Amino acid sequence: MIGFRFDEVMEGTVQREGERFDRPFRFDFRVRAPDVLGMAGTAIGDATGRARLDGLAKDAPAHGRLELSPFRERHIRYVFEFRGDDGHSYRFDGRKTIGGAAFLRGWTHLPGEVTRADGTVYGKALLRFSFRRHLADLLRSIRLTRGRAGRRSEPVDVG
Repeated sequence: MIGFRFDEVMEGTVQREGERFDRPFRFDFRVRAPDVLGMAGTAIGDATGRARLDGLAKDAPAHGRLELSPFRERHIRYVFEFRGDDGHSYRFDGRKTIGGAAFLRGWTHLPGEVTRADGTVYGKALLRFSFRRHLADLLRSIRLTRGRAGRRSEPVDVG
């Protein structure tokens, strides 16, 4: 089975209820999906990397998944967990909506929510993918991989 991997950086802010300022928020992930053909439907990618949220997580390991369905469902969903500097577990859940008049915006804007493990909302997030700062790195990171479902994929030499 041929899969794929890529590295992605999303940057933005989190707004907490009652606060009059935005908290910078960033995550850097390597995403591995076992089946490139899954993009025609929904490909599930394993996402590992780091999360940084001002006042909560300086540089926390993060792990989750991307549900890539840009053609069938017209969205990309990001769900990951990380541990805050306060020792609590947190979860980010966000969705890019692809299509319509704002097609390009759908690929670059990621609204979502950060919650504690108990479901308490920490804040509302809006992250963006910057073509200017991160597109070249994203394109350089894309690799086809070979592997079986449930097993770690290895890069395929395509050049």
